[in-house]
Amino acid sequence: MLEEQSGILNFLSEQKTAVINGAAGTGKTMIAIEKAKRHALAGEKVLFLCYNVQLKNYLSENYAHENVDYFTISGLACKLCDTAIPNYEKLKSKLEDMYVFESFPYMHVVIDEGQDFGLEAVEETGIIETIKTIITDTKPENASFYIFYDKLQLVQAHKMPQYISEADCKLTLYRNCRNTENIATTSLAPLTERKP
Repeated sequence: MLEEQSGILNFLSEQKTAVINGAAGTGKTMIAIEKAKRHALAGEKVLFLCYNVQLKNYLSENYAHENVDYFTISGLACKLCDTAIPNYEKLKSKLEDMYVFESFPYMHVVIDEGQDFGLEAVEETGIIETIKTIITDTKPENASFYIFYDKLQLVQAHKMPQYISEADCKLTLYRNCRNTENIATTSLAPLTERKP
């Protein structure tokens, strides 16, 4: 890991909730996986949510652990509500019941591709905020809730989700580890004045 990535990972050990921004290739998913893995190895249950089913399948196959459950938001809705198609209103109701009865089975929630969770049906029901409230209000002090996102890749939503915009703790990864400097310069040029 780069010093920047390692620093964020260490910082998160003291931070109950945070949103972490970074462009493609900055290591968001790698840090998210490592965070989930550390909790899992400590015997703590982790819910790892992502939007893209291909990413979910890749993570399930390559980073499987008995204490980590990988879901897309639609997959979680189908699983918890026992439906074939996602019903976000029903999921919100189910989560509210879990809040009241303190029956949410996870101590940690890690969300990757957080910008895509601004999808209207998810945003309107406040599902992500409800999950965060469950973690912050009903779980022990060492429970955690993290969202990793890329503000330059709003694909499924028209605007940045409210829970990201209003987060108390925002961190940013800057160093692109995946692309060469020439690729990064070319790809960032039309989007920002910032140097890669």
